[in-house]
Amino acid sequence: MRFNDAQLEEYRERGYAVVDCPWPEQLTEACLAAVEKVARDPSEGPEDGKRNHFRLRPQITDSFWCALDHSLPFMRIILHPEIVELARQLTGARDIYLRNGGINEQAPNRSVGWHVDGGPGWPEFMHYFSGASRENGCLRIVPGSHRRTPDALEEEAGGRRAERGIPGSRADDGWEDVVLDEEISLEVGPQQVVVREAWLYHSTWLNRSAEGRYMSHWLFHPHTIDNHRFTWGDYLTPALLEVLTPEQREVLWLDRKFDIDPAYEEERARELGRVEWGIV
Repeated sequence: MRFNDAQLEEYRERGYAVVDCPWPEQLTEACLAAVEKVARDPSEGPEDGKRNHFRLRPQITDSFWCALDHSLPFMRIILHPEIVELARQLTGARDIYLRNGGINEQAPNRSVGWHVDGGPGWPEFMHYFSGASRENGCLRIVPGSHRRTPDALEEEAGGRRAERGIPGSRADDGWEDVVLDEEISLEVGPQQVVVREAWLYHSTWLNRSAEGRYMSHWLFHPHTIDNHRFTWGDYLTPALLEVLTPEQREVLWLDRKFDIDPAYEEERARELGRVEWGIV
């Protein structure tokens, strides 16, 4: 699978493209089944200082990672050969590696404020495997914002927050960021994938439903970007690694030596041996 010319043009100019999932529906169903298998009461489990979890509790206190982020049901999608091919097309390199994935479980009455991720040129895949609507907190983006610095948009957002008398980037329940002139909403179903530039200015609507909104997102880097977060052999169980194909194992760089990005050394020291993913 490769982007056609129209999709590629949309991605380059507007910073995103929405495509149909190249994997069978059963793989998405397996992700939903895994959630129901491991989900817990939101009041149970380790404290979630990252506010990234609801029923999927973090593996350890204040961790980004639950038991499912890189578990087998999700890795079968993240490392699907047609997804890897799309990543190679967008990065312009065959030699790429999986930096990380992760599940964002937006709890009822929560939202995410306006921001950018990473740096220019990083494609990010987003699969809203529970579906995403404005009602449950879908993605809000400013098309084309990846092609310029976010300064003007930050100023616009800051001015409108001041007008409304609300602080920026609050994590309080019920908080929702301001509306921007150029923004659009991306309402998608579980059979679709959003591929966007990491530098795209984005936020979410408030989840006004009674359920968590589930999204698995992940990114690949070309070998020229030294931004490794994991040595995957230290975090994936032998049973999981055994069922991956040689092509899937290739983008995990299991047999290559590299340094962890200094930004993640503290995270690694705290979580190594305490966070792992396997077959669910």
